[in-house]
Amino acid sequence: MFRSSLFASGASTAAAVLLAAVTAVAQQPVSQQPAAKSQPVTAYVHARILPGGGVPIADGVLVVDNGKIAAIGPAGTAIPDGAKVVDCTGKTITPGLIDASFRTAASLADVNEQSSEVTPQLRVLDTIDPDDKALVRARLAGVTAVHVMPGTRAVIGGIGCVVKTMGSEPRAMLLKEDASLRITLGAEPSMGNRAIRGGEVDSIYYRRPTTRMGVVWEVRRSFFDAKEAMQTVPGQAPQPAAPGLAVLQKVLQGQLTAVTTARSEQDLRTALRIADEFGYKTVVDEAQDAHLVLDELAAAKTTVLLGAPSAPGVAGTGAQDGAEPRYATVAKLAARGIPFVLTTGTNLAALDLVREAMFATRHGLSPTQALDAVTIEPAKLLGIADRTGSLQKGKDADFVVWSTDPLDPAAVAESVHIDGLSVTASR
Repeated sequence: MFRSSLFASGASTAAAVLLAAVTAVAQQPVSQQPAAKSQPVTAYVHARILPGGGVPIADGVLVVDNGKIAAIGPAGTAIPDGAKVVDCTGKTITPGLIDASFRTAASLADVNEQSSEVTPQLRVLDTIDPDDKALVRARLAGVTAVHVMPGTRAVIGGIGCVVKTMGSEPRAMLLKEDASLRITLGAEPSMGNRAIRGGEVDSIYYRRPTTRMGVVWEVRRSFFDAKEAMQTVPGQAPQPAAPGLAVLQKVLQGQLTAVTTARSEQDLRTALRIADEFGYKTVVDEAQDAHLVLDELAAAKTTVLLGAPSAPGVAGTGAQDGAEPRYATVAKLAARGIPFVLTTGTNLAALDLVREAMFATRHGLSPTQALDAVTIEPAKLLGIADRTGSLQKGKDADFVVWSTDPLDPAAVAESVHIDGLSVTASR
């Protein structure tokens, strides 16, 4: 009884104190309460500006106001009174880089659902950690936005999203929530399903498919089911589809982009064949053997996410090893008018994204083409070009100040800015 009374008394006292404190804060004049942070207007002057998809400016001015690009132009462009002026003589400013196929540092268990081979309804956004080491490394290298997808160990792994590489929490970083549907062909989705020893299942995760043809059938079966569920009976209201089928139907209706991981020549042909069979467009990812199917890619008008040509081939995928064929692919895609972007891909041994662009210039791409392939072109592909990917008035102030030309091997990202704020250092 005594303890209960004491607890009750203490609770009442604490509540009274808390109420008094809240009331005191509420009664403070507005001027005494914490004010929202605001960014000073900043003008970056005397910079060489490569705006992305536009004409370079040899001696340019970039004005940033409250996280947006307020003005961009040659020397003499009006600078607001009182603006902070940053001298960028000898430096180059580009849009923030965009990695269209990015792997976070999340564990494989976090991005590869093992309960089923087909989970289109899952969202990779739920795995993103703002303090992810991969995000930190990316932004220090000038990457301000990334397209993150589920892993490649399921046949249909789920929905990818586009986020900026800095933010307090995933929603605050979000550029596009439903950006893509991950589909994976080849041996990888089946390799983990073959744990049988002595005729007995040796894995709690044992499941189908166990072969390459089984992987292809799971993709076809899933779209068969989604297409069938779209059929309506005259006089009856359409029935809502199950969550997974609803996602697949968005792909069939052109409302969601399918990104098919297809590394080898065989898998690339299969990806294009299935997309044609069901009447949807697909982007092909990690297309290491794209140089072997140029005619088919051109006919299908398919965009290629060229995964880290500088990195070795992925073991067991059937794709040709060696960087040279894949670097040559870059120029061949450009010559054929096949849309492409450069990515770091899912190989963690890949170099920085700007280095991929640099190497591509040594194999036939012009500097403008190379830079566009890591800025404005992925922005267009991902549907975020209205906000980022190029330096234009009104867009988000996502940009990088480089010590010299970014395609120079000695170039360093001296300062990286997202929404106008310097994010060069970890928060």
